[in-house]
Amino acid sequence: MSLDMDKMQPLAGEATALLKALAHPARLMICCQLRDKELSVSEIEQTLGIRQPRLSRELAKLRDEGLVETRRDAKSIFYRLSDSSRAGAMVDALCAVMLDKPAPASKPPAASGSSSPQSSGSGHFARIVS
Repeated sequence: MSLDMDKMQPLAGEATALLKALAHPARLMICCQLRDKELSVSEIEQTLGIRQPRLSRELAKLRDEGLVETRRDAKSIFYRLSDSSRAGAMVDALCAVMLDKPAPASKPPAASGSSSPQSSGSGHFARIVS
């Protein structure tokens, strides 16, 4: 796959900001949990076992970075993953990596007859004999 560096250059800052926001285990787990459904703060707290003060801090960071959105219903606040396709794609890819599954791709990988580490997904190591 050929990458267009001219198109990627201006987006690198946005990508690194997303990665920084997701670079904390609690924030990554929150986003993975919100991939498929909206949850209240108390539901997130119960499922992940993160206490309220810390959870509020992590949710605020995710909200400030545009990764999650909120909805209030009476006294409850509900969170969902942002509609941003880039944020969703990043979370999908990271969740897939954590589960050791291939991330959904927009294009299937190109077929190749070689068994290089890039094409097979596994590394090859030489044995040094003395």
